[in-house]
Amino acid sequence: MTANGWFAELKRRRVVRTLVGYGIASFAVLQIIEPVMHGLHWPETVLSYVVVALAAGFPVVITLAWIFDVKAGRIERTAPAAAGPRGIRLALSLVGIGVLAAAPVLGWYFFFRSDARIVARRGSEPARAAEPKSIAVLPFVNMSSDKENEYFSDGMTEELINTLSNVDGLRVASRTSAFAFKGKHVDIRQIGDKLNVGTVLEGSVRRESNTLRVTAQLIQVSDGYHLWSKSYDRELKSVFALEEDIARSIADALQRKLVAVKAATANLDAHDLYLRGLYFLNRRTAPALVKAAEYFEQAITQDPRYALAYVGLADATQLRISYDAVTPAEVLPRAKAAAQRALSLDPALAEAHASMGGIYGHDYEWPAALQEYRTALALKPDYPTAHQWYGELLASLGKLREAQAELDRAMELDPASSIIKVTRAGVLFYAHDYEGALAQYKKVLEMDPGFKPVHAHLATLYALQGKDAEALAEVDKMGEVPDMALPWFRAWVNALSGRRSDSLEFVRGLEERSRREYVSHVSLGMLWMALNDKDRAFEHFMKGCEAREVGLPGVKMSPIFDAARADPRFKDLLRCVHLE
Repeated sequence: MTANGWFAELKRRRVVRTLVGYGIASFAVLQIIEPVMHGLHWPETVLSYVVVALAAGFPVVITLAWIFDVKAGRIERTAPAAAGPRGIRLALSLVGIGVLAAAPVLGWYFFFRSDARIVARRGSEPARAAEPKSIAVLPFVNMSSDKENEYFSDGMTEELINTLSNVDGLRVASRTSAFAFKGKHVDIRQIGDKLNVGTVLEGSVRRESNTLRVTAQLIQVSDGYHLWSKSYDRELKSVFALEEDIARSIADALQRKLVAVKAATANLDAHDLYLRGLYFLNRRTAPALVKAAEYFEQAITQDPRYALAYVGLADATQLRISYDAVTPAEVLPRAKAAAQRALSLDPALAEAHASMGGIYGHDYEWPAALQEYRTALALKPDYPTAHQWYGELLASLGKLREAQAELDRAMELDPASSIIKVTRAGVLFYAHDYEGALAQYKKVLEMDPGFKPVHAHLATLYALQGKDAEALAEVDKMGEVPDMALPWFRAWVNALSGRRSDSLEFVRGLEERSRREYVSHVSLGMLWMALNDKDRAFEHFMKGCEAREVGLPGVKMSPIFDAARADPRFKDLLRCVHLE
């Protein structure tokens, strides 16, 4: 080997050693800088700048290692290597070594580190980038010795959701979506992916007598790092200030501003009774709704100016029309009075306007209902329940495209809500797109197998398609439903399929029962229509309209009423329901 060749070989080895050392040092820097960055709440762009700077340093290191050497503690310029083809090939090989050395760092950052690239997606759903300023408040765990205090931990969670909704520029996952994870051990990244949020707040509540201990931690979904955590020991009387402190701390951690919100009540007893009412209201069963109304009334007794308690009373009362065997005439006046009182106390309360929309809908006053929903959404654009109820009403009025848009928005705001998904499928059902509706109903069951109400929709769909066995199988899966619902569904399916004897016996027994207690005229009319006795069917439909029964708002669009449309009396029915 010539002298020049020997010097070139030494240089090449020195450059390789330098690049390997630089690569190891770069990787170490990245491992150190990331936790430091999160601890100091630096933006993600800082890490990007560091990566680019380290990558740009590779050619600089190559050049310096090739030109200079360290001898006896001094930096000296080395003798130049021979020029010519051999030198050019050597230079190119060193450039290649530099690129290969930089590749692991760049690849780790831009491919392997990126959480958006490694999250597994279910099915063919498109990948969504979670909004960085978005949060889901998971149900706080009840750590109290008295397990009945669960209503309190649930209520605190719900109030934190409402308070955080007042943080400027922060998107907050709805209560329904957040509570879908209650009691489930699900990875934070899965929760973030399902709810499309960038952060998750979780915590616990211990209430003993008049003392509270609350722990809370804010976690970044992308990497699992804690952005903020704190424990609070307070007296119960400080619960309102505590909720505001937590919300303000989260706003600060996310570099957002909390808009000041006045507490709904200053009365601790009224507040506690209101939380108990919410706990039962969210169960959505007939006995629970009665219990909820009782608690809301007690809260109002403690604080007659508690607007949200009046909203709770209005909702618990009017929802009994759908979940209990009561007539609208029994409960609507009471619900309407409560909602109007809430509005007199706080005209800008979106929840009260949404309640009024539902009440007007039960009374077939469609223009007034539409206006109330629009007002509610103008006051609170990210209110998923208002979007859902507004969408349902638009579908009943035949405005299917507008209804779909409202329900799509409701799904964006509340992606884990099974009832919103079922309502969206109902728009396809109204459009006679049975296959599309069937696919969406089945998807609801895939995501939430315990959501029993979807089986009633599937039973209806199969029955109208003449798939009797499938329809009856779905009826058997309906679980806990109001009295007479299961035998009614079986009788209706049998009547549609031509098995008249059992259905006739049942409907006659139901009419006999209606002489002693309330039985829905709409349900009787649907049975007689399935049995092809249109005279009796329309007689009951008109009585149901006079009573403002819940089943008739869908008469204009629902395929259930297809067999009645050609009858001249159908126009009179539409006119009665104010849907002509």
